[in-house]
Amino acid sequence: MTQLFRIRHVVCAVSCVGAAAVLGGAIGRAQQTAPATAGQVAQAAPVLAEAQGFVGKTATLETTGYTVGRRVFAPGSHNATWHMHTAGQLVFAESGHGRLQIKGQPIRDLAPGDTSYIPGGTMHWHGSAPNETFTMTFVTMGAGATTPGEPLSEDAYLGRK
Repeated sequence: MTQLFRIRHVVCAVSCVGAAAVLGGAIGRAQQTAPATAGQVAQAAPVLAEAQGFVGKTATLETTGYTVGRRVFAPGSHNATWHMHTAGQLVFAESGHGRLQIKGQPIRDLAPGDTSYIPGGTMHWHGSAPNETFTMTFVTMGAGATTPGEPLSEDAYLGRK
């Protein structure tokens, strides 16, 4: 039952973020194509319609190129380098405690139920807390490459730099 809840949580989040991205780009420009962002293909605004099991008008959005994955980190484990994805990435903390840092911002501690969004083309790293295992689900929101950056130092991981 818990696994089903997690899967529903991820699917719902992907749908909501995708809808926000498409509709957000189309507000004020009815019947126009939303602009493409890094790693995403421009799409026509969805046709919203009544659907069985829903109240109001909805539409299913394209997920081509989206990647969903899960990773577990042992205590003190993290990316070896700063890295970036062409497309944006959502991170969902499942269990344990983790850390995530976007270059130029403070480290963000993640506890079960926490989420984070990393814009496409943004250097970042993620991993576990120093003394705790961490499991996360991630959704990369479009096709594209992952580019490694400079090595992640232990001082940066521990927040001493």
